[in-house]
Amino acid sequence: MTVAGMRLTLAQLLAVGKEDSPSKVKFTEEDGGGYLATLEFPHQLHCLDLLRKYTYHEYYEKSDPYFQERPEIFRAHLDHCVEILRQNLMCSADVGMITFEWVSGHDDPYPDFNTKHRCRVFEKLLAWAADNAVQVRQGRVSRLGNEIDLPEPP
Repeated sequence: MTVAGMRLTLAQLLAVGKEDSPSKVKFTEEDGGGYLATLEFPHQLHCLDLLRKYTYHEYYEKSDPYFQERPEIFRAHLDHCVEILRQNLMCSADVGMITFEWVSGHDDPYPDFNTKHRCRVFEKLLAWAADNAVQVRQGRVSRLGNEIDLPEPP
């Protein structure tokens, strides 16, 4: 799943807890100005999918480009994904109740994972993301010439 980049105004940037800085990626005024952003859920789903594929390593190792990365880069990518998903799980901590049942052939109580969830309507999220996608004239975001690179990723 790919969700296109979107534009934040300075007010929106500040509202999501970020600060303006010389390293922030900005659109040219010709392309409407503002800051490049994207929603977090596609990244989280990418991470979950990468971990799923890793459990079937033999199947994906020859066809998936991520598996072609140097082993230490791929390991760092997987570790990053575990950390992103851990943060999300701890932040949104699902408080649904898992009850237990007695099940034939099992001596211990068996968990019933069929719990109720209050979900967002995923299709509406995708539609909102599509409606707010940025179309950049050159087909990609370019440096404006006055940015200062961070010494390492944030």
